[in-house]
Amino acid sequence: MLGRISFALVVSAVAMSALAGAASADPANARNSLVLPANCEGRTVTVAVNGNGEFTPAHVVDSTAVFVPQAFHLTFEFTPTGGTTQSETDTSAKHNAHGRLVTCNIDFTQANPFGTMHLVGSVTGFFTPAS
Repeated sequence: MLGRISFALVVSAVAMSALAGAASADPANARNSLVLPANCEGRTVTVAVNGNGEFTPAHVVDSTAVFVPQAFHLTFEFTPTGGTTQSETDTSAKHNAHGRLVTCNIDFTQANPFGTMHLVGSVTGFFTPAS
Protein backbone atom coordinates (compact mmCIF):
# COMPACT_ATOMS: atom_id res chain seq x y z
CA MET A 1 0.00 0.00 0.00
CA LEU A 2 2.76 2.43 0.95
CA GLY A 3 4.52 1.61 -2.32
CA ARG A 4 1.43 2.55 -4.35
CA ILE A 5 1.03 5.82 -2.48
CA SER A 6 4.72 6.69 -2.93
CA PHE A 7 4.55 5.76 -6.61
CA ALA A 8 1.45 7.91 -7.12
CA LEU A 9 3.08 10.86 -5.37
CA VAL A 10 6.22 10.58 -7.49
CA VAL A 11 4.22 10.37 -10.72
CA SER A 12 2.06 13.33 -9.68
CA ALA A 13 5.07 15.43 -8.72
CA VAL A 14 6.84 14.68 -12.00
CA ALA A 15 3.72 15.39 -14.04
CA MET A 16 3.06 18.68 -12.25
CA SER A 17 6.61 19.94 -12.57
CA ALA A 18 7.01 18.83 -16.16
CA LEU A 19 3.71 20.09 -17.49
CA ALA A 20 3.01 23.26 -15.52
CA GLY A 21 2.02 25.97 -17.97
CA ALA A 22 2.68 23.84 -21.04
CA ALA A 23 -0.52 24.64 -22.96
CA SER A 24 -2.71 27.64 -23.55
CA ALA A 25 -6.29 26.44 -22.90
CA ASP A 26 -7.78 27.19 -19.46
CA PRO A 27 -8.14 23.54 -18.37
CA ALA A 28 -4.55 22.89 -19.39
CA ASN A 29 -3.29 25.73 -17.20
CA ALA A 30 -4.88 24.37 -14.04
CA ARG A 31 -2.44 23.64 -11.25
CA ASN A 32 -2.51 19.82 -11.46
CA SER A 33 -3.41 19.32 -15.11
CA LEU A 34 -1.94 16.64 -17.33
CA VAL A 35 -2.05 17.43 -21.06
CA LEU A 36 -1.63 14.53 -23.46
CA PRO A 37 -2.64 13.26 -26.90
CA ALA A 38 -5.11 10.42 -27.39
CA ASN A 39 -6.07 8.50 -30.53
CA CYS A 40 -9.82 7.93 -30.37
CA GLU A 41 -10.78 5.53 -33.16
CA GLY A 42 -8.91 7.46 -35.85
CA ARG A 43 -9.46 10.91 -34.33
CA THR A 44 -6.44 12.36 -32.53
CA VAL A 45 -7.29 14.80 -29.74
CA THR A 46 -5.28 16.61 -27.11
CA VAL A 47 -6.92 16.42 -23.71
CA ALA A 48 -6.31 18.08 -20.35
CA VAL A 49 -7.11 16.05 -17.24
CA ASN A 50 -7.53 17.97 -13.99
CA GLY A 51 -8.03 16.22 -10.69
CA ASN A 52 -7.21 12.87 -9.21
CA GLY A 53 -10.54 11.04 -9.33
CA GLU A 54 -10.64 7.61 -10.89
CA PHE A 55 -13.14 8.68 -13.57
CA THR A 56 -12.16 12.35 -13.92
CA PRO A 57 -13.41 13.76 -17.27
CA ALA A 58 -10.87 15.13 -19.74
CA HIS A 59 -11.32 18.52 -21.45
CA VAL A 60 -10.58 18.49 -25.17
CA VAL A 61 -8.06 21.29 -25.70
CA ASP A 62 -9.20 24.05 -28.10
CA SER A 63 -12.79 22.79 -27.86
CA THR A 64 -15.80 22.85 -25.56
CA ALA A 65 -16.00 19.04 -25.73
CA VAL A 66 -15.34 16.81 -22.74
CA PHE A 67 -14.41 13.12 -22.74
CA VAL A 68 -16.21 11.23 -19.96
CA PRO A 69 -14.45 7.92 -19.16
CA GLN A 70 -16.49 4.79 -18.50
CA ALA A 71 -13.68 2.17 -18.38
CA PHE A 72 -9.91 2.10 -18.60
CA HIS A 73 -6.85 -0.10 -18.67
CA LEU A 74 -3.74 2.02 -18.11
CA THR A 75 -0.16 1.30 -17.12
CA PHE A 76 1.83 4.04 -15.40
CA GLU A 77 5.62 3.77 -15.46
CA PHE A 78 8.15 6.04 -13.82
CA THR A 79 11.90 5.72 -14.25
CA PRO A 80 13.88 8.04 -11.98
CA THR A 81 17.05 9.44 -13.54
CA GLY A 82 19.64 6.69 -13.12
CA GLY A 83 17.10 4.43 -11.42
CA THR A 84 14.90 1.41 -12.00
CA THR A 85 11.49 1.62 -13.65
CA GLN A 86 8.47 1.31 -11.37
CA SER A 87 5.13 0.42 -12.92
CA GLU A 88 1.52 -0.06 -11.94
CA THR A 89 -1.44 -1.14 -14.06
CA ASP A 90 -4.93 0.08 -13.22
CA THR A 91 -8.08 -1.41 -14.72
CA SER A 92 -11.54 -0.21 -13.80
CA ALA A 93 -15.01 0.12 -15.28
CA LYS A 94 -18.30 1.71 -14.29
CA HIS A 95 -21.06 -0.81 -13.65
CA ASN A 96 -23.53 0.87 -16.00
CA ALA A 97 -21.44 2.29 -18.83
CA HIS A 98 -23.54 4.48 -21.08
CA GLY A 99 -23.27 6.95 -23.93
CA ARG A 100 -22.00 6.62 -27.48
CA LEU A 101 -18.81 4.82 -26.46
CA VAL A 102 -15.45 5.24 -28.18
CA THR A 103 -12.07 3.81 -27.20
CA CYS A 104 -9.08 6.11 -26.97
CA ASN A 105 -5.53 4.76 -26.98
CA ILE A 106 -2.84 6.59 -25.06
CA ASP A 107 0.93 6.24 -25.37
CA PHE A 108 2.48 9.29 -23.71
CA THR A 109 6.03 9.82 -22.45
CA GLN A 110 7.32 12.89 -20.59
CA ALA A 111 10.90 13.35 -19.44
CA ASN A 112 12.35 15.92 -17.06
CA PRO A 113 15.42 16.16 -14.79
CA PHE A 114 13.77 13.85 -12.20
CA GLY A 115 13.16 11.00 -14.64
CA THR A 116 10.74 9.75 -17.28
CA MET A 117 7.01 9.11 -16.95
CA HIS A 118 5.24 6.81 -19.41
CA LEU A 119 1.47 6.30 -19.63
CA VAL A 120 0.12 3.65 -22.00
CA GLY A 121 -3.22 1.92 -22.42
CA SER A 122 -6.82 2.58 -23.37
CA VAL A 123 -9.80 4.50 -22.05
CA THR A 124 -13.38 3.90 -23.18
CA GLY A 125 -15.92 6.67 -22.78
CA PHE A 126 -18.00 9.25 -24.60
CA PHE A 127 -17.62 12.84 -25.78
CA THR A 128 -19.95 15.66 -24.82
CA PRO A 129 -21.84 17.34 -26.20
CA ALA A 130 -23.44 14.24 -27.72
CA SER A 131 -23.67 14.45 -31.50
